[in-house]
Amino acid sequence: MEFLLSNFKTILIFAIVAIVLFSLFLFLKSKRRRKRLGFYINFFLYKIGVKDHMSRSVVARVHVKECYEPLVNLVEHNKIIIDETTIEQPVLLRKNVALKIYKVASKLPEGVFLKIYSTYRSRITIYNKWKDVVDEISKENPNMGRAEVLKLANFRLDNPKSLGGHETGGAVDVALCDANGKEFDYGTKYHEKSPANKTKSRHILKEHKINRKTLLKAMKSQGFVNNPKEWWHFSYGDTLWAAYRGKRFGAVYDAAEKDFENVGYVRIIKTNISAVNK
Repeated sequence: MEFLLSNFKTILIFAIVAIVLFSLFLFLKSKRRRKRLGFYINFFLYKIGVKDHMSRSVVARVHVKECYEPLVNLVEHNKIIIDETTIEQPVLLRKNVALKIYKVASKLPEGVFLKIYSTYRSRITIYNKWKDVVDEISKENPNMGRAEVLKLANFRLDNPKSLGGHETGGAVDVALCDANGKEFDYGTKYHEKSPANKTKSRHILKEHKINRKTLLKAMKSQGFVNNPKEWWHFSYGDTLWAAYRGKRFGAVYDAAEKDFENVGYVRIIKTNISAVNK
């Protein structure tokens, strides 16, 4: 008894540590809980600057509660320029995302326009792009095994089986430009293969940083979230948007098309012609 009394504080500390560790063990015993904890740890590390982005696997942990908001045709706007060489026709977005794009464009200063490279992409388009990347890697590396080729392809581009932003209708690729459609200088071109594509890249000039900040400010004013790995990619309502807001259960846009057995890709989100005042 005398030993217990004289070492009471030490024993109490050990007891508390043991209880905490045991509780943590029980909590982490569940794979679902481990994923949940891992998501918030990654979000915290990103917010404090330890990580410059959240991995695809972490973003994929976001739960989607589909709101079934329709896809709408992006009608013409006097401050929007569509890049016909990169965009899929028809030009579609979720209704609320389209409205926000119009608001971004309307608030741009005189002589500044919003150039749109890409909006909604169908599943078949995404599959074809991924297949082109696989074929390109195979030609560049004839001695590389199929498994390695696919792994490298998945590193360069989202696998069609995964959920990306463009197939939800909630992601847009954009830049600011002049009246002739000439983009301001961002240090790299749209979809250029360069490490300087990262929004906060250190390998760009002051002018490029200013142009990126201006684009970010314009898009963020309407609630868009930027993909830190691509200065041109912005999301609203999809898993990336929710992940970078720390909302693991916050996504409201799932894939607009689903793959049904023996049928192929079928659009489950209805499409409307939008009527928005320019």
